[in-house]
Amino acid sequence: MAFRMTPQEKQRRGPDLTPVMDVVFILVVFFMVVSTFSDTLVKPMQVSLPGSDEPAATPDTARLTLTAAGLQLDDQPVPQDELAARLAALGGRPLAIVASADAPYKMLLDALDAAQAAGLADVKVQAQQEAGQ
Repeated sequence: MAFRMTPQEKQRRGPDLTPVMDVVFILVVFFMVVSTFSDTLVKPMQVSLPGSDEPAATPDTARLTLTAAGLQLDDQPVPQDELAARLAALGGRPLAIVASADAPYKMLLDALDAAQAAGLADVKVQAQQEAGQ
């Protein structure tokens, strides 16, 4: 049995493209709206950085200075192995750790570990500027 087409069927145009055009139009509108929202909703954050070179410290803040020569707690030399005990003796006083540019990074990590072991909750860290800057 052969398939026979009538003359009307031969003149029939291909598939209807109206639904495809509707989808394309909706997608174009969607992307136009989304691109407009992305420009208006995403804005750069304005951050104001502190302008002081010194840490914000109250008079009762202990100062731990880290240099290549060693540690100083309130301008008194402290051996590395006694640091945790000396920090624990501070009680609840805030601590400001000031690291010079020549201090090893491991020294800063050890100081932070000692402050955590001593139970200090208020610890500030600052990098000391070189004299020429």
